[in-house]
Amino acid sequence: MKLSDLFFLASVLFVFILLIRIAIAALRRRRDSAVRLARLLGVFVAGYAVVLPVVGFAMPRRTFASGNRECFDDWCVAALDATPAEFSPKLPCPPAPGSDTWIAIVEVSSDAKRVRQRARDARVELEDQSGNRYPTCAATIPQNTQPTHWLTDELGPGESFRVWLPFRVPHTAKPAGLVVHHGEYPGKFVIGDDQSALHRPTLLRLSIQP
Repeated sequence: MKLSDLFFLASVLFVFILLIRIAIAALRRRRDSAVRLARLLGVFVAGYAVVLPVVGFAMPRRTFASGNRECFDDWCVAALDATPAEFSPKLPCPPAPGSDTWIAIVEVSSDAKRVRQRARDARVELEDQSGNRYPTCAATIPQNTQPTHWLTDELGPGESFRVWLPFRVPHTAKPAGLVVHHGEYPGKFVIGDDQSALHRPTLLRLSIQP
């Protein structure tokens, strides 16, 4: 467990203990004690609320080269290639004026030794070179030569699979990489976490194919 996670858990425990002590002081009609503890709680929460976004904004953004994995515990993702797609009736994203469809290949893998796992809340956005992000326009694209997988499919120990994800972006945009969202809570409230408030999440760079 990371130091940031331990500090978050300790902070939650500290707030919980303070709330209990405030309740006990109130029940015993110890007004001065209850007020003093409530002020301490307010100062701590306010300080945490200030430090959280400041640290998140100041932290440098992590980037991974194409093929390198970002891991959330034992569940890992790597961005591979991105290719512009020509219109086809089989393409699940209908064409739109002024936009192109790009297909990104993502490899999902598990570092678990014994258990099977899946990331039910996982989703991916494509980020262009200007920093704009776009959601997938379909869950996956079936492949003729390989089994069809979804990002949230279950994995056995040490297993991996690939997912073909389509994104619709403006003509003028060029993909830079992918941003993976998984387990955002309580990460958004953890000081120093990669998904904390105002912090730019990790970018998994794509190898752009013509």
